[in-house]
Amino acid sequence: MKLLCIDTTKQSAVLALNNEGNMSCVEIPETKRHSEALLFELQQFLCDNNLTINDITHLAAVTGPGSFTGIRIGMATIKAFSFALNLPIVSANYFEIVSSKIKNGCVALKNTSTQVYFAAINNGKVSEIEVVNNCDVLEKVDGKTLYVAGCEHISELDSYKNTNVIEDYNLIMLNHFTKLVENKKFTNDSFAPTYAQLSQAERNLKD
Repeated sequence: MKLLCIDTTKQSAVLALNNEGNMSCVEIPETKRHSEALLFELQQFLCDNNLTINDITHLAAVTGPGSFTGIRIGMATIKAFSFALNLPIVSANYFEIVSSKIKNGCVALKNTSTQVYFAAINNGKVSEIEVVNNCDVLEKVDGKTLYVAGCEHISELDSYKNTNVIEDYNLIMLNHFTKLVENKKFTNDSFAPTYAQLSQAERNLKD
């Protein structure tokens, strides 16, 4: 298996690779625009692992939630490679990925400076993803364990003691996609984004 994973849903993009069991990841810093840097960084990442895109056997993408533009860039790239090289795709959203490690609790993922994407996980199953104001998160948590991404600071949650940090997300993502490939859970025919909210343009029209 030579599995290439792309996550462009956040400000910093992630490229990850399972090369016959050798795992590697690289982050593209938020100072680089996904649309401008992704293909160059991807080529360099593969080169650093002595591979080209033609060596890849499987593809994976994180489908959201996050930036509308970011989601589309990553998914369009994966879809183009799949079409050109006739490769199978596996996909999942952020909450599905972390539920492979977190079986019970609540997860908050930063959306804006005042809002998070939020979902509860019960016995490994993810509830509906919501957009929640930072000041309302603890009411939604209702005493359960709260998990947040290691790179994100949400000041409104500082006082909550039952909080765990997800430090190893990139490896969790890579392992999750590896298992999907092993179980042949391909999503070429159902490859769709997870937006969780209307786009700004759609919100403006609604208003």
